Amino acid sequence: MTKVTAEKAYHISVSDHYFRLTSEGIRLLSNKHHSYYSLSMVINERAERASYLVDSYDADDMRNHLRIISSEGEVEIDFTILETSSSTIEAAALSFGEALGQEVLLPDAVSLILFDLIVERNATEVLTKLGLSASEAESYRVSLKKKDANVIPLRPKRS
Repeated sequence: MTKVTAEKAYHISVSDHYFRLTSEGIRLLSNKHHSYYSLSMVINERAERASYLVDSYDADDMRNHLRIISSEGEVEIDFTILETSSSTIEAAALSFGEALGQEVLLPDAVSLILFDLIVERNATEVLTKLGLSASEAESYRVSLKKKDANVIPLRPKRS
């Protein structure tokens, strides 16, 4: 018996920067897994991370990302994702909206998921350049998330 998986199709018009973000996400995961990925595959794989992003990034950084990488534009993108991924991302979009103090729609939430992927993979690449193996770098990069705004300077400010 064939298992039928519910999916949801999207058609969005995004900025050029957003399109480039999607293609970079596809490239990064394709190279990571040594298999050709599609945008749908990237979103489905990263959807579970969505609920953690509010705790992983400063709200100002996420607002800045959404300002620079606009989810509105002239480039048309079609993708179909699992219904479970869609539900997870839509729930995360509500959390993002509360944390950022602005409406966050599904395309914005997908953009933040891709932002997280870019940050993660870049950190991994930098760490491998420091001599860590790829698996060590991926394990270590989890600790590289920044959020705490209560930073205590090591040196007092000079007057």
